[in-house]
Amino acid sequence: MATVKTLETEVELLKREVTEMKEIHVRLDNAIDKIADVSRSLHTMLAVHEEKLMRQEDALEDQEKKLQENIMELHSRITTNAKEQTQQMGEMERRMIAAMKDHNRTETEQFQKLREEISNRVGILEKWRWIIIGGSIVMGFIIQKLPLWG
Repeated sequence: MATVKTLETEVELLKREVTEMKEIHVRLDNAIDKIADVSRSLHTMLAVHEEKLMRQEDALEDQEKKLQENIMELHSRITTNAKEQTQQMGEMERRMIAAMKDHNRTETEQFQKLREEISNRVGILEKWRWIIIGGSIVMGFIIQKLPLWG
């Protein structure tokens, strides 16, 4: 009879262990479900962040293109101004030569007038040159300080 009671005790112990294992399995199933939910949430968050990064990269590329266009326009303006100055200097030279031929003044008077006219014209051209250089520096500084991050 002792063996029957021992067997019954062991069976009861085994039943209790099986019940405890069932509870452990239920808890493990719940934990696995929660981990799967977290995994799905992380996947969604990563997809959203990746989309945001792609939009920021596109915006950055657009800003870089605009910056390049602005630089090209500024370069074009500087080139145009330099050509205009060269033309003005050539025209001034032609006018001075024509003025020297038209006037029947003494060489000293012609030289004095030419010197004053050249001095005035060169002074004007130097002012324009410094204005253009200063404007270019300011534009370059402004373009450099433009925010590149969308």
